[in-house]
Amino acid sequence: MMYEAVIFDKDGVLVNSEPELDRRRRAFFAEEGIDDSGFPDFYGSNNKVVWSCVEPHDTVRRAELYERFRKRFRDDPMPYRELATPGVHETLTALREAGVRTGLASASPRWVIDGFVAALKIDGLLDVTVSGEECAQSKPAPDVYLRAMELLGVRPERTLVVEDSPVGILAAHRSGALVCAMPLPEGV
Repeated sequence: MMYEAVIFDKDGVLVNSEPELDRRRRAFFAEEGIDDSGFPDFYGSNNKVVWSCVEPHDTVRRAELYERFRKRFRDDPMPYRELATPGVHETLTALREAGVRTGLASASPRWVIDGFVAALKIDGLLDVTVSGEECAQSKPAPDVYLRAMELLGVRPERTLVVEDSPVGILAAHRSGALVCAMPLPEGV
């Protein structure tokens, strides 16, 4: 079967940024005096889940904390090029040359996705990018993948999704696409 499109998750698939993001969150929590010892593993999660754990009741404080987190690291961008999965450019280029449409569907906010795409200079190799925050529901709901397929003009049965986290794999399966599950990094 020939696939018309391949949709990639970002964190854990195109870039190994989860450990650095976790390090940054933990540093911020320590600076703010937030005890994160009872927090769940955020691997493959989204901002709504993360910051709702940090501040479950006060939505104003939650938004303030998130903005302080963003400001704390504004002048220290993620080192995406160093963390990129080997072969990203070559893979996307080969898919493009084969006439396969490509997309990125991530639970990350739009500003994070755009920063990643710009840092790796892959905007010309992706037909669409979709943030889970732009959908009615983020992963594990299939919305982000269904939206990417809609924008690509492809049916789920003609789409391959490359995912790594259990939450993302569930979302991809729910979309009806074939899922290529990448192994989780050691220690996750």
